[in-house]
Amino acid sequence: MGAKVSTVMSSGRATSRRGPPTDYAGPGAGQERRLDIHVFVSEAGEMVAGRAWERCVWREARVLIAECPAPHLPPSIEAALRGVATEVARDRGWKGTGAVAFSLDDRSGVFRVISANVQPHAGAIAASPDAIGAHALEMRIDGCVDRRLPCTRLLVYGATRGEALRRAYRALSEMPGPAGIDRAFLMNRIASRAYCSGLTGTRLDQAVG
Repeated sequence: MGAKVSTVMSSGRATSRRGPPTDYAGPGAGQERRLDIHVFVSEAGEMVAGRAWERCVWREARVLIAECPAPHLPPSIEAALRGVATEVARDRGWKGTGAVAFSLDDRSGVFRVISANVQPHAGAIAASPDAIGAHALEMRIDGCVDRRLPCTRLLVYGATRGEALRRAYRALSEMPGPAGIDRAFLMNRIASRAYCSGLTGTRLDQAVG
């Protein structure tokens, strides 16, 4: 599958690449994937683009699971995303840790930049979770829906995706206190055959119901 960029927002202007016009509303339901590329830029200008994180599990417009590397993402697509993210960081003169968010049409390979933000920092490039070659899941549990309550976050690693999923499920099941709504929802999603097979986003919702 070849990668096609629809729009890249950089330095306050839109640059049209191969693909639909700049007012393209995005891929249809069931085909869109949301991915983030983190770019680390040292004060000396050294730049590293990490692997793709996917916002895999959503609930009521909230991201409950982000995963790296993104399941079944073709290497050519990931390389294109990292290349565009690096261009955005270089063009904007980033110094620090930034993230470029993409919307990807999984069927056609067309993607577009939907946001780009940076957080300044001093010193050397920060360590990226994907730099150690492990599979990572970040889970957000309860509290997120009510801004008055703290949001619990769990970051789980595994040598393989299967190991990371097993550790995530065990960590959720062993959390003290009663199971909250998000916690029970996450355990159901992680244990589902659809998620274990690599389905994400709206495709996962359609498969699990």
